[in-house]
Amino acid sequence: GSFVFYKTESRRDYEAKVNLKATCVNVKSGLECPTDVCPPESHPRENLLVVFLRDGNMLILCANSEDEALAWKLTLMEAKINPVSVLTYNPYDDTYQTIPINSHNAVYIMPSTGSGEDPLVSK
Repeated sequence: GSFVFYKTESRRDYEAKVNLKATCVNVKSGLECPTDVCPPESHPRENLLVVFLRDGNMLILCANSEDEALAWKLTLMEAKINPVSVLTYNPYDDTYQTIPINSHNAVYIMPSTGSGEDPLVSK
């Protein structure tokens, strides 16, 4: 899987794309992160997420909470190992079908809307 982040929320131009299978060596979150990596002001160290890349660089991210940082860590590690797919529901026969993500599909994961659920939008 790939990890893509964009310059703006419009998602027209991406800032960087990291092929997790090819370049990700490890992912650490919270207090596992190197001590020389500091979170942004007003965020605790527990919210940090560091992606270690094969070329020696690090992708440093900050989540909204310690739980969210751990969830991102597990998600990135899973994407590194397994290809991503989307389940779609077929109401006519009450079954779910797996649709693999390819160059014609994209999955966007957006921050919580405050309703208690994180929306998943597939295009």
